[in-house]
Amino acid sequence: MKRGITVVLAALVLQTGCELRYRAISKLDITDAESLYLAPEAEARGTGNVMFKITIEGEVIEVFYYNSAGIKSSTKSLNPTAIYHANDEYMVMVFNNSFACLVSKKTGAVYSLENVGVPFDVFTFSTVKPPVQSDKKNNIYYVTHMPLDNPEKTIELYRINVANPEQVFAQPVSAANENPADFFVDGDGNVFYSFDYIGQGSGGGNLRLAFTGGGYHNEPVEVAWVGLDGKFYNYVFSDGFLKIYRLNIVGKDVKQEFYKQVKSDGGGYFATEDRAYLVDITDGIVTEVYNPEGNLERYEFDYKLTGEIVASAVEGMLFYFATIQEAVCLDLETKTWRYLYQSSLSEEYEIYQVTYTDGVFTVNALRYSDGKIIMGKIDEKGKINVLDEKSNSKVIYLTRIR
Repeated sequence: MKRGITVVLAALVLQTGCELRYRAISKLDITDAESLYLAPEAEARGTGNVMFKITIEGEVIEVFYYNSAGIKSSTKSLNPTAIYHANDEYMVMVFNNSFACLVSKKTGAVYSLENVGVPFDVFTFSTVKPPVQSDKKNNIYYVTHMPLDNPEKTIELYRINVANPEQVFAQPVSAANENPADFFVDGDGNVFYSFDYIGQGSGGGNLRLAFTGGGYHNEPVEVAWVGLDGKFYNYVFSDGFLKIYRLNIVGKDVKQEFYKQVKSDGGGYFATEDRAYLVDITDGIVTEVYNPEGNLERYEFDYKLTGEIVASAVEGMLFYFATIQEAVCLDLETKTWRYLYQSSLSEEYEIYQVTYTDGVFTVNALRYSDGKIIMGKIDEKGKINVLDEKSNSKVIYLTRIR
């Protein structure tokens, strides 16, 4: 495979506005949006998508875009195909499976990522290494993939610097002879990633640490999550305990040190502003691995979830997990739990997608009674309050941006 860009090249400066072949986009009207979703455009007979927003007030409105001349048009002419949360200020959008743009959540301003590429989204549900990530300086990272219309496009792991919105630029992180796969970014912008050498497969069998100031550490310890302090962490099981280690990086000096030992079965990593947990979602076991008091606890709940987790959130001491068939709320303060909805809801609806915002699950679902596909919010009694049924579409992406 040819590689058109290597790590020795200067950063790519990204211009305001995004040229999508014969259409230019400079701004999206999303400043009042709480969530965004994509739905097939009925008139396009399945060949295009249109973008909708769910506003902070709960209205469902089609998203429009503006070109450089200020002319307003529907997004269905752009065929949006993916939306990725990057950080509190930005997201990455993909159009026609081939063109990526950086979008400001605050202003709706759009910057071209055509010279960078499209995010490579092959990861399963993950709270710690989604396809698009960010460090504490709001630099944005993702692995590109070959767009459908350009099979020679380079695969790279990129860092996108957004410190100056008027001069956004991107720079490769991965080395020139690699196909990078999944990755972690610490608070300082050091990047731990897996990769295969070009021509040797695509399973991500090698590991590398790229320093934020340039250069590599070629024998890194495998990373399990990024902690509240912005540092890499790893763990090993020993005699029924989880021994946690922290990676301290100063310049190009890398040291692994013992952090804590907890009674745990492992699980996914979740964090709030000042607490962090490992959660075995299937068995209902929550283990604190950090809190300000230093008194770590283990919580056990007897709920049962069926199927893959499609939405999750942590707010203070409250945990929310949802599958297509049920959702639970775990209260660590009172050590109690409750179902937010169960399979009884599936007697009325077939739920396609779920997202969570401020105590409420938003769903896209088929209503059995009349065959309509609706957008709605699930209340505390497990009932769906319909927000929209006119679009009547099974959505492709349902993404919270606030």
